[in-house]
Amino acid sequence: MKTDAPLPERLLRLLDGRVTAEERHQLEQELRTDPQARAALRTLAEEAVLFSDAERTAAARGEDPTIVPFPRPTPRIWPWAAAALVILAIGVAALWSRPSGGRELARVIRVTGTSGVFGARGAAEQPLPAGVRLRAGDMIETRSCDAWVELELRDGSHLTVAGHSALRLLESSPAAARVNLLRGNLWHSPAAQAGSAPLVVQTPTSVVEAGQAQFDLQATAVETILRVNQGRAQVRHPLQSDPVEVAGGFQASIELSAPAPPVATPQPAPVSTWQCDLDEGTAVILGRRLPSGTFGTNRLGAVPLLWPLPNRPPVLLHAVSVSPFQTVGRPLELRAETRVRFHGRTLRDKTVRFGFSTQRMRGVFAGKFEVDVPPARLGPAGDPWTVDLPVSAFRPLHPELSSSPAGLEVTDIYALTVIDDAGLEIHRIEVVVP
Repeated sequence: MKTDAPLPERLLRLLDGRVTAEERHQLEQELRTDPQARAALRTLAEEAVLFSDAERTAAARGEDPTIVPFPRPTPRIWPWAAAALVILAIGVAALWSRPSGGRELARVIRVTGTSGVFGARGAAEQPLPAGVRLRAGDMIETRSCDAWVELELRDGSHLTVAGHSALRLLESSPAAARVNLLRGNLWHSPAAQAGSAPLVVQTPTSVVEAGQAQFDLQATAVETILRVNQGRAQVRHPLQSDPVEVAGGFQASIELSAPAPPVATPQPAPVSTWQCDLDEGTAVILGRRLPSGTFGTNRLGAVPLLWPLPNRPPVLLHAVSVSPFQTVGRPLELRAETRVRFHGRTLRDKTVRFGFSTQRMRGVFAGKFEVDVPPARLGPAGDPWTVDLPVSAFRPLHPELSSSPAGLEVTDIYALTVIDDAGLEIHRIEVVVP
């Protein structure tokens, strides 16, 4: 496509699909930076609509429409093109005229589960579709156990957030991309090319800076855990000015109440068994502690969780979720022969969904696995039950990430009921290798 060709002709060639990726990028750049180009696009859209109406009317009368030609010969604007141009014009108006927009910082690659985006300046939440482009001030949120979102930054690096997480994009510069992980889990995969821009991640308790590093973060209001799997990253407490370097294979924990510089320590070897008695040391993601009674001292009751759905009324979940790694400080690795046991009870007959989230050992997010257990297998309502399942019984929600949980690390384990509150309680969780 010749860059000296009139803009209407270039737009039509773009619409016909007769441009290369580089030519498309050049035209998009022109639309971003040149208000006259955007005005020309809107004009072209209006003319396309007028033509489409004239053609439809003429067809009804059996006549040929009269077309006012463009300055130079151009391809005919079919009705589908008119509609596409209108959509394109609306998209340009929405995308490049946002009051606090600035330049694009990230693009949504993949979305699963319940998620939403809050626009800059407090714009109302909207569903988060794949392909949407994000700017400074936009915040994405994943709010269900099975939700995750993958973003691509300008330099080609990828960020993934999953579970109950919230990530806000901050004003960035060519020297560094900046994001704020308010809570939850984040994985960073560097761009393939060397020399990509550093990434700065702020959490409630830390500031992390990394370039060509593959790392993951788990953040709460009082603690951040950084694990660097490849490359190097720097981390510091918000009240400290000197950062600490964390090399590949090392990790660091930063607590808000401990303003001393964090210490980088080797990542511990994974364990293959885990017994969670839900004592005070358990890292609870979702759930409320119940008073001790007949069924034990430590019990977690399910808490309600609203599960929004696109173009449908939201669904209410009642869930319990805990984190093995945050509880014991060591990765929990699943094997092909691993079994997962849930001890608990339900006060009313209801199917219970059990599941866990995973990541690759010293790697990136690897998807979630779930299984539904009907009330007939749980026994009489009100009585305690034990659900003993091999990991092979859990179906992958994202088989494109991993079709089997064997060899993966568990990041959280959960149980829930959908819609109805069945009085779900979890008394104990075990991960065992027979």
